[in-house]
Amino acid sequence: MKNILKTAALVALPALALSSCNFLDVAPARTADLTDAMKDKNMVENWIFGCYSFVPNLNTAGYRNFEGTTDEFVYPDAWGSSQHYDSYYVSRGLMNASNVPASKWQETYGAIGNVHLFLRELENQNPYFLTEDDKELYRAHAHFLKGFYYMRLLELFGPVPIVNEYMPTDTPISEFPGRSHFDYCVDYICNELDAASASPQFQSGYLLNDTYGRGNKTICAALKSRLLVYAASPLWNGSFPFPEWRNTNYQTPGYGYELVSHTFDLEKWRRAKTATEEAIQIALENGRELMDLDDLEVIKNMHQDVDYYSAWIPGIDNESEEGKEFLDRMFLMRYIANSDETQGNKELIFTAFNGDGHTKTWDYFNASMPRNVILKNDNVMWHGWCGISPTLQMVESFYTADGHLPEMVAGTDEFPAEEEWLKSAGIPDREMIINLNVGREPRFYAWVLFDGADLGPVLVDGSPLRIDFRNPDKAGFKNDPSDENQCQTGYLAQKYIAPHTRFSAQTQNYEQYPLAMIRMAELYLNLAECCAVLYLNGEAGELQNALDALNKIRVRAGVPELTEADCTDDMTILDWVKAERRIELFMEGRRYYDLRRWCEAEQYLKAGARTGLDSFVSRIENPTIEQFNQEKPVDGDYAWYNRMYLLPVLQTEIYNDPQLVQAPGY
Repeated sequence: MKNILKTAALVALPALALSSCNFLDVAPARTADLTDAMKDKNMVENWIFGCYSFVPNLNTAGYRNFEGTTDEFVYPDAWGSSQHYDSYYVSRGLMNASNVPASKWQETYGAIGNVHLFLRELENQNPYFLTEDDKELYRAHAHFLKGFYYMRLLELFGPVPIVNEYMPTDTPISEFPGRSHFDYCVDYICNELDAASASPQFQSGYLLNDTYGRGNKTICAALKSRLLVYAASPLWNGSFPFPEWRNTNYQTPGYGYELVSHTFDLEKWRRAKTATEEAIQIALENGRELMDLDDLEVIKNMHQDVDYYSAWIPGIDNESEEGKEFLDRMFLMRYIANSDETQGNKELIFTAFNGDGHTKTWDYFNASMPRNVILKNDNVMWHGWCGISPTLQMVESFYTADGHLPEMVAGTDEFPAEEEWLKSAGIPDREMIINLNVGREPRFYAWVLFDGADLGPVLVDGSPLRIDFRNPDKAGFKNDPSDENQCQTGYLAQKYIAPHTRFSAQTQNYEQYPLAMIRMAELYLNLAECCAVLYLNGEAGELQNALDALNKIRVRAGVPELTEADCTDDMTILDWVKAERRIELFMEGRRYYDLRRWCEAEQYLKAGARTGLDSFVSRIENPTIEQFNQEKPVDGDYAWYNRMYLLPVLQTEIYNDPQLVQAPGY
């Protein structure tokens, strides 16, 4: 492999463009540039802060990424096959050791190697113009970056080789590391994050200046919480489905050839709980908090031309106080995903803020928007790609307005019986709206579009857009093989469409926002999960702790609090946590990891497990309401195999490193 040390007119930003196969070969093409890279303080900072440039490539949200492969939504089969999306190959079980993209493994190790190279040169050159505080700050950022990059490798590939220093190109093959035991990797990453946080020079909170987007103590603590919850989960805590998988030529200190622990250890959950409590405390001390209705008012004041209380939701009385609060909660949940720090969104902890359109809301926005929104002055319709389609399973997972899963209360006064879900609700002038889409919680109406709903409230030059999934001239199936942009399930996602988005015949006011890689809500969900597991393993006092954490998320979303009486053998407190994560973190990439770490992927991702309404499968133009509202398996050969718990490593890497073993099943 050949890694190239890029420079731009001596503004030395060593960045690695990997073009071959050996992930340990991170030598620059021209070592003379290393002196130039540290000739003054500006150059040094360009180097270490330039090491953040690969962070957006590891963003966990996005339908093209590995993380866009779960049962939350589907997109047109033709998109993935023609454009070679990672998510297409993973969700169909087609990813293997020959076609897995090299980028995530090789380029992430390249980014780590670049950090190690910086640290080596910082010590070797010891620039006279740097103070000890300067050097301490740069080391702290290096620790943070190593912790983040290794954590992403661990999430995707499982146990990985730990390289803790720059390795020269003449390193003997016999000294190449193999995979380290999973728990060893976890401890290493925690130590890196702790080392960054321990530095007095490392920033604690958030400043809206040129340091924004870099690591800080709050981000370190949040990532550590996520990591330890992940490590305590069944996949890595006693239930790994391949018990014979181990190293053959490489031993991890203290673990031998083993790669995974095969016995359950409750102490891992206690450790995760402690880390999460610390993360929440650090976040609160540094200005992070759940967005609330006061924050919504600030954002609404920025868009005074929008009448938010004109929005139409089935069954909601816009004139009543209860109706207005429902609408406020709905718009609040939309703005969590469509605002940033400059607009007062303090819930965001870490974002892929500096990437291209694929790491911002732009990509989701275009892929979610229906076709034929408004006629422009050039007599061409402004349109979206009409393709990010929530599954029926996802639609059914949102709560009722009273905070229950529809299946729990089907056939009661709260919600219709299941055989009535796909029938018309009988709403005048909106007969196409079915019972399943009426009487739901605010997040459902914030993030999901259905036939007969309004998208707006000012999208079409000051008016909402009425969704019509049965009309081919609007968002319905269009019998045109050349048009790949087809709604797949009778639903579209609108999580990343800002409420104030407005188009006219002349202009559009769409704004891009960063995709969250971790936000405050996840920390409360992490805490609830830790407490739930501890309670179910005999620690009785943890039930209320779990409920308290979970209810912070529920109340903010506009659904009633849970009580101990809601936790039964049929719906345990852990079941409630899982249900809440599925809803609250919808389309943020976490379900990919949740289903794997819980060892539940086969149940939800197997062939036939994703269904939708018949908006595409039967390919009927202008279907009747009855034809449209039939449950059908979605288009595409989706599959699950247990080898998919981990991504494979490119086979050439295995050939080049005799200590490296392939992921099981590949």
